[in-house]
Amino acid sequence: MKKKYNQCFDISERNKDYLNVSIKRSKGKLPDMEVAKAYANIINKIKLKNLSILDVGCLTGHFNKTFSKLLKKKYTYTGIDPWKIHINAAKKVWKNSSNTNFKIGWAQNIPFKKELFDIVICSNVLTHIPEIKKPINEMLKRTKKYLILRTPVHDKSYRIQMVLNSKWFKYTKVKPKDEFNSHGEPRVYEYYDVHSRDYLESVIKKLSPKSKISFVKDIFFSKKNIQNKNEKKLNKTMIINGQQVADLLILPHYFVIIEKK
Repeated sequence: MKKKYNQCFDISERNKDYLNVSIKRSKGKLPDMEVAKAYANIINKIKLKNLSILDVGCLTGHFNKTFSKLLKKKYTYTGIDPWKIHINAAKKVWKNSSNTNFKIGWAQNIPFKKELFDIVICSNVLTHIPEIKKPINEMLKRTKKYLILRTPVHDKSYRIQMVLNSKWFKYTKVKPKDEFNSHGEPRVYEYYDVHSRDYLESVIKKLSPKSKISFVKDIFFSKKNIQNKNEKKLNKTMIINGQQVADLLILPHYFVIIEKK
């Protein structure tokens, strides 16, 4: 199976269903994500007049659609994503925008070695990455001042893998009978990890000892807006007893706001 950084390509490389949801959001044909609105509110509180923003794992840049409406200051938006279908679509959607830039790149190897950004954001990405020290280090290196992560955080860490098969996921050829190899390991999968606050803090402090770290629980959402019936995608988020849930997984999302000193 095609992998990089122990991440399977099948989940995203050809996933046009996921792509089309992002395109519709970028074009305003689907409502803004609640998380994008929350990011805009956080960024608006940062006391910088003009901002350069790097979005790591940008899909087609749909956060920029929200930012263009809600940010109260001038900004530039740069997005990176590992998947060619996402970046090609982003460039097409935003071809007439003067403040956007898109480039293929992994969080583990950000393709800007000299350029720094005022704010780096990374939403719902670390949960899918098996080793998070390298991407966090890459993002810290690329920000002048702020790194804002949004990821599941708990008092305990969990390693979770969603195992794919061709019966219910059309972008893989692995049949249900072949889901696991002879060692009991899944052949095609996506991580949905939850990291403990203690572990995240220790990683960040080791990489950037003087940084100020804030954990803000993501309660900034409307149940009605999240449970949009027009949004067709895998593991769509639902709200159960006030908790965000995807399929069998509870998602204890937090914003981790890192201010470099």
